[in-house]
Amino acid sequence: MRFTRLLSISLAAVVALALACGNASTDAPPADATPDAGTGADGSEGADGTAAGGDGGTSTDGASCTTCARDWSAHPPVAQISTASELWVVSDIHGDYSAFTSLLLGAKLIAAAPATPAAVKWTGGTAYLVVVGDLIDKGPDAVDVVRLAAALQVAASAAGGGVVVTMGNHEAEFLADPLNSKASGASGFDPELQSAGLTPAATAAGQNDIGAFLRNLPFAASVSGWFFAHAGKTDGRTIAKLSSDLQAGVDANGFGAPVLSAVDSILEVKLNAKAPQWWDATGDAQALLTQWTSALGVKHLVMGHQPGGVGFADLSTRAADKMIQKYGGLLFLVDTGLSVGADGTGGAFLHVRGPGTASESFEEVLPSGAPKPL
Repeated sequence: MRFTRLLSISLAAVVALALACGNASTDAPPADATPDAGTGADGSEGADGTAAGGDGGTSTDGASCTTCARDWSAHPPVAQISTASELWVVSDIHGDYSAFTSLLLGAKLIAAAPATPAAVKWTGGTAYLVVVGDLIDKGPDAVDVVRLAAALQVAASAAGGGVVVTMGNHEAEFLADPLNSKASGASGFDPELQSAGLTPAATAAGQNDIGAFLRNLPFAASVSGWFFAHAGKTDGRTIAKLSSDLQAGVDANGFGAPVLSAVDSILEVKLNAKAPQWWDATGDAQALLTQWTSALGVKHLVMGHQPGGVGFADLSTRAADKMIQKYGGLLFLVDTGLSVGADGTGGAFLHVRGPGTASESFEEVLPSGAPKPL
């Protein structure tokens, strides 16, 4: 199958590009490390995974990264997939390997908790798993979480399914500045990298398997009528316009580009405990969200980013750590405070059967595997 053939090419390219990237010394991954398991391009639909590469910028240690410019044709800003028959969606894993594997076990997406990330066995068949950003920071095992996500991409693809990981604000902030306060703090990504024998600067420059994986994450994904972006705000752009803006911004300014880092950007915009929210800009949230999803060619917008309480203009609220859908399924908030570094809830999946079909249905699935209506 063409998808599988391109996957093999992508894996070889990952190693070559990661080793060539920049002038600083290359971190050697541990013996059990999974190479960047980025899935390749899926025909005209674009890539649903990641591989090594860069933003054409400069790493914070001064090493040139112009040799590892991102291949946007192989790894587009917005992943596009139209063939998913089932979706499992989670966000904000934040370094909690134990909770993530427990959630995967409860949903029967893996056979057992793997001894190492590379040993994971996918049992989800042709389903797609979508992770809506923020693999790193806060929790204790971000290195293993990244390697597990990479290994799951390979395993799911081999079974006819897929794993899509979109970039969160924590990944973008790390890649823009690997010594930022979130990453360098006691519960940040940097100490975990150092414990694994990897340096933050070399990782951010894509010089090891972790950095190679993170640097080419898509910033959003459109999957069978569902659109996923970490903070959700697309400003009514089409996928073509959004992709163009993201690519131009990163090419010009790296991962610190305003298109990713501005306070009202697709990765960073915050929600409030009380209305108004960004979707209330016109005074008619349902109309605005309908217009924006229509521009994207989808029917649902799914975001993570914040597990806290959220207020709506109709005076209803989203309680902290609760998955919620609003406006007839136009909007889904799926960050449920999974990580021990956040609220320690263990998380939950949004489970979608028959996405994009007339019989489409959705539910929340708890770590036990029990379904819960939304």
